[in-house]
Amino acid sequence: MLWERELHQRGDASAFVVGPDCVVLHERHTRLVCLERADGAVRWDVRLGTWPRGIVLVGDRVLVLPQGPDLLSCIDLRTGASLWSAPTTRWTGNLAIHSDTVVIGGWRGYTPMSGLDLADGSVRWTTPSAVASVRTLAWAGGVLTGSGYEAVLLDPADGSDLARWRLPSPLAGPDAKAFVPVDSERVVAVCEASSLVTFGVGGDEPVRLGSYDPFGAVGYVHGSVWMMRSGRGFLAVDPADGTTLWSVEADRRMVADPLPYADGLLVGDANGGIRLLGPEGRTVEQCSLPGRRLDALAADGGGLFFAAKGTFGSFAIAPKAQRPTTSAATAERAPNCEPTRQDRVVGTRPVPPEGSGSS
Repeated sequence: MLWERELHQRGDASAFVVGPDCVVLHERHTRLVCLERADGAVRWDVRLGTWPRGIVLVGDRVLVLPQGPDLLSCIDLRTGASLWSAPTTRWTGNLAIHSDTVVIGGWRGYTPMSGLDLADGSVRWTTPSAVASVRTLAWAGGVLTGSGYEAVLLDPADGSDLARWRLPSPLAGPDAKAFVPVDSERVVAVCEASSLVTFGVGGDEPVRLGSYDPFGAVGYVHGSVWMMRSGRGFLAVDPADGTTLWSVEADRRMVADPLPYADGLLVGDANGGIRLLGPEGRTVEQCSLPGRRLDALAADGGGLFFAAKGTFGSFAIAPKAQRPTTSAATAERAPNCEPTRQDRVVGTRPVPPEGSGSS
């Protein structure tokens, strides 16, 4: 463990975002705090509001869209000073930033969508009525939205359509991660019935990759789209044609949103276990955070962070002798790297000999 801080709330109720030299997180139900990445020291602590529906870092600013009050706040990342705040319609959700425009709204069809000037929060455009949109994504020169059988790429400057796609299956629900970018011109859409569809910029029609076992979190890393199965385990497929590349059966319930790290995928379980899955899905490193009920993991620039029940912190995957600590109390609770259990891996690629995937 490098450092740790009490949240005074559940880890899954805390939104956070990692920057080049700091971490900004929501804690104590109504506070927004900026911590130094290196040691967790508090840079600033300001009153914000209840659980954020969106939090984004852009340059030397952080933008936050809380559940209440009905304000979009832009805060100086260096000092915590408010640069501007813009009133929002009640139930405003979704937050995406492209260039100098902030796009909000459309969550669950409750509100219109609007584009605001990043410099001062002034409104550039607003749709004439409420719009239903899945979670928005800044991508391919615009902001990707959609609902039902349609995906739409909006021009952030004026809200007009840059592109529109008719999908073979309706998009997943409004709270799920609906779009997974593969590159700057192609994306995978998460649709109903646990299916995936791929489409991109250009004249090609969207292509259905296939339907899979029920899954929760989904992402892209090193040429494969991975899915965290609703049961226990992971499945990775080729984003070009949907064929299975590898699958893993896990023996514990995994936390949501595993993340790319090093040359693999970092995953955590509800009991504090953390594993790094290699390119073939085998565990190549394993550590534990004793006594923590993990809710989320994050990685940025080599730094590793976790949110758990009542606590947030930074950790490293390394032999115990190389892992620095900030206090004796922290040292007593440091993660233990242990030899890993071999996961059962099934895939279309060659499987290494037994034992070759652990260290």
